Amino acid sequence: MNDGDFIKINFEMYVGDEKKLVSTNKEQLAKDNDIYDEKVHYRETVLIVGSEGLFNDINESFKNAEVGKEYEVNISPENAYGIRDPKNIKVHTVREFQRHEIDPVPGQEITLGNRRGRIISVTPGRVLVDYNHQWASKPVYYKYNVIAKVDSDVEKVKALIDYNYNQDSENFKVDSIAKAFSITVPEEAKFDPVWIEAKYRLVNDIRKY
Repeated sequence: MNDGDFIKINFEMYVGDEKKLVSTNKEQLAKDNDIYDEKVHYRETVLIVGSEGLFNDINESFKNAEVGKEYEVNISPENAYGIRDPKNIKVHTVREFQRHEIDPVPGQEITLGNRRGRIISVTPGRVLVDYNHQWASKPVYYKYNVIAKVDSDVEKVKALIDYNYNQDSENFKVDSIAKAFSITVPEEAKFDPVWIEAKYRLVNDIRKY
């Protein structure tokens, strides 16, 4: 495989020395491990070899992968979500949360000042927030098998819709016309604020890939 290739895979991702399953596109496996999310579309995933959203160790594995084979990648904490940094644990006033209309609760995932974190504790007047990634300092174990290489430009565009909008691309009609694409957006997406933002990323990715 080469940088820029679109490949269709099934995958499992585990974190920590105990290898806890945290992500997969296999529906039954997600249910068996109590991580099933009804909002997620469990199906074969299309990824782009060499893309920035993937760990470097996984990208390097993809480059040597073959269709029909299964692979395992062990990623050190440094090359995965990084090492936990005490400086990323911050104290905020309850008033800051009130200004953002957030009722702080321990364990809650929040976004404050364009930073995403998890509330550790809430005491009178103060809230302690951990801005480290939840899997910081933990190794990652990634298991995948390559189902096929995607060569159709239309299927590549649909994969980019899935990636940028996180909705079922089958609801979008995609046609290839000469050196351009025509994308018909479903009615339910036209007024969705998430789509309004996602379409600009989509156009950039289509031009890039």
